[in-house]
Amino acid sequence: MSLFGVLPVAQSGADAMQTWINTNAGNIANMEDASPVGTPAYGQQTPVLVPSGGGGATGQGVQVAAVAVGTTAGQVAYEPTNPMANAKGDVVLPQMSLGGQMVGMIEAQQSYQADTFAIARAQTAYTAGLTIGS
Repeated sequence: MSLFGVLPVAQSGADAMQTWINTNAGNIANMEDASPVGTPAYGQQTPVLVPSGGGGATGQGVQVAAVAVGTTAGQVAYEPTNPMANAKGDVVLPQMSLGGQMVGMIEAQQSYQADTFAIARAQTAYTAGLTIGS
């Protein structure tokens, strides 16, 4: 890969990580959303990342193919003061953990930082290359 190929690859990675961060943030924001028993719960969202360029080519970056929605079965919880509660005081909450979401957020954030670092270093190299011979 040439030096000029670094920017689009790193940019595609940063864009994909931003989508991952956004979906995790949405999951965290909705993890306490209660639903009436017998209705679907909020489904955890996860970005589906695939290599850019089609055909499974490597070295061309990454793109978000879709955002998959996990199970909406939920878990029954006893919350008698919740307005969505049935006569027994039960509601359905999403099946996800805050710890799992935070781990995913940290992974995405670290990858985003690595991508932006690569972009900054490539820009420095391009600038230095432009000054050669002047």
